[in-house]
Amino acid sequence: MLNISIQFVDTVGEVTLDGRFDTVSSPLFSEKLNQILEKEEYLIVDFAGCNYLSSSGIRQLMMAAKKLGSKGGALMLTGLPNEVMQVIEVTGLRSVFRLFDSAAEARNEILRLKKSSYQSYILHSGNSNFQFQQIEKYDQEAILWNSYDIAGYDELGIAFGIGSPAESLVGDENYSGLFISLGNCAGFLPFDESLSPDFRIPQQPAGAGVFVRWALSFGKQPQSIVTVSESSGLSLGQITDSILQLSEEAGTENIRAVLIAEHGNKPSLTLLIPDLIPENEGGGIVFPEELTGYFQITPNGKRLAGARFILDTMPLIQPGEAFEDYLKKILTIENVEGVEPPDLSVSMVSAEAWLFHSEGMAGSDTKRLKIETVNDFFIEPYKRFLTRRLYKDSSRVVIQQMHGGYSAQTFQVDSYDSAGRKLRPTVMKMANRAIIIREADRCQRYSLPYIMNNSAIVLGTEFYGETGALRYNFVGIGGEQSQLKWLTNYFNDWPVEKLEPLFDKIFTRILKPWYGQPLREKIYPYRDHDPVSTFFPLLCETAEELLSISADDKYFTLKETGLELINPYWFLKHEYKKRKDQAIDYFTSVCHGDLNMQNILLDNDQNVYLIDFSETRPRSVISDFARLEAIFIIEKTPLNSEEELKEMIEFAGVFYNAGRLDQVPSNNWKGANATIVNRNIAMTLRMRGYGIDCTPGETTIVPYYLALLEWVLPIVCFGSASLNHKKLSACVAGMICEKLMDTDNISMAFS
Repeated sequence: MLNISIQFVDTVGEVTLDGRFDTVSSPLFSEKLNQILEKEEYLIVDFAGCNYLSSSGIRQLMMAAKKLGSKGGALMLTGLPNEVMQVIEVTGLRSVFRLFDSAAEARNEILRLKKSSYQSYILHSGNSNFQFQQIEKYDQEAILWNSYDIAGYDELGIAFGIGSPAESLVGDENYSGLFISLGNCAGFLPFDESLSPDFRIPQQPAGAGVFVRWALSFGKQPQSIVTVSESSGLSLGQITDSILQLSEEAGTENIRAVLIAEHGNKPSLTLLIPDLIPENEGGGIVFPEELTGYFQITPNGKRLAGARFILDTMPLIQPGEAFEDYLKKILTIENVEGVEPPDLSVSMVSAEAWLFHSEGMAGSDTKRLKIETVNDFFIEPYKRFLTRRLYKDSSRVVIQQMHGGYSAQTFQVDSYDSAGRKLRPTVMKMANRAIIIREADRCQRYSLPYIMNNSAIVLGTEFYGETGALRYNFVGIGGEQSQLKWLTNYFNDWPVEKLEPLFDKIFTRILKPWYGQPLREKIYPYRDHDPVSTFFPLLCETAEELLSISADDKYFTLKETGLELINPYWFLKHEYKKRKDQAIDYFTSVCHGDLNMQNILLDNDQNVYLIDFSETRPRSVISDFARLEAIFIIEKTPLNSEEELKEMIEFAGVFYNAGRLDQVPSNNWKGANATIVNRNIAMTLRMRGYGIDCTPGETTIVPYYLALLEWVLPIVCFGSASLNHKKLSACVAGMICEKLMDTDNISMAFS
């Protein structure tokens, strides 16, 4: 049974429920509230004594909310027990009702809304009546955009300025012109008259933008609405004149923009900007010279500029309908026929206008996320746009470029809240859309379930065209003083005695859930480790251009050594294709796929964090160890002279003569840079040791060599690699291919 009592406190209706709100009691609720819903705009329903809500009760609440909403009001629910809150959550109705902890809180909110509610008055001009309704306070500032940048549709709101659609990494100045924005839709009138006007209606306005050179924006909500009766015969210019004049007479000042709807036979929506916007008390703002030709003169001599959307249909805004929702309803790709300059002489049949007021002017930089860079490196507009999308919880960020890889860029970002408090350090990565989507997915699938305590969480992803960005947060990182450093910094600075236990921690403890649980199954190593099929489709062409080694020649000779080797680019082009279906039973595990010392980070306390999971998936268990060997032996070896290159090639000829994974290669280095090279050799042997531990009973080196080739071959494409390093990579790759071509090894491996 449900007991229902109704009382009014400070003119606010409160309905108190005691008992079960179920199918039996729903008719009683409807009967009790029927009359009160006809009279009131706002109503409180207190559930403090009701711990059961059925589907029929939900229907009654929704009907009440709809009836109140049609009058611009709302239904407030208070004191919801856990059982009722769970029903609201499960049915997805949390956003339908206004929820409060207590009736007092709901009452205070209703009183506030009533106080700021509609103030209506009617003014007359000629034979027409203009009904003004104030719907918001006039305390917002207009925003001036006067520096070149990408502004999101959600940032611009109602806006007018000079710009072009943001649909490429660099704005097209040839398409620049006047634009207007109405929140979810923008119209463009190019300065070049040979180009047609156009409009954009993005599916997700928050992720779309405009290249802005100069603009004024006025928020998202109008402060007044004007309905014109007996408007037939009045022109657009006359109606605008009357609105501006009557507003001044009524003391309604600071009108910055007028949005006029024509509901007649040719519906339209016109945004007009009066040339009345003060820069300060001493005078008016100076509009850019390019806009001069867009201003028109009204019958009363006022200057207006703007643009007009031609619509197929235009229904009236409904009582209680949110203005943003109304614009989204009528500004659709199906309903907008085009955009054009306004015609102030056109007669209007049925007009309605929304007025945007402002108190003063603020620069866009004062309202947006402030972006600073370490060492003042330039960050392009599209990257700033993505940064602002990712860091909505911040008021300021400081960006430091950490790593510019072959296919992605990585940045360390220090962010601060509105009070200036530093948030946790984060890393932002930008790359191709497909990489970012794949990375976010594989972080979720392969990182978090296994290595949560020393891992990274993707806090969000954003996209601009085919470019994507994601934001990493680091689990367990301690305090705002924490600093992140790449593993490569420790590698460069620490001796082997300190590096070995650090690498043991990473590969035998933190990543043990990956490598420590290998499964034996069939793999296709030539198919799985083909670099041309991933990041380096032009690898063979690049080798021919830089090293003059044609992929159609089986052998090559490096002039510095006179040594003839199997051409690894020939092997890649011809032999990989032949062998792609060769299978082997081998150990697999989850592997990072692109593990290098620039995607392993450490904090002050030596906590380890991985990022860059775009290539993470199950594959041969030794893949990540071989990836690091390519870095140690080739990329990290000093090659400052032809003599040093010759020494390293001679050493590699011995080092890569091993025919089994468990055969320790000769590592007696006596050449230059002994400290560095011996460190590199020692860490390479450490990697092979991890591989041996993960493949008990296996001796074949073929999967390891192919995983190594996947990253030795592409060094010729690396912009960060010197010519000597590219030559060394060609020679080492050739030596590995010699071993793979050995008949005994192949038959043993693929028997």
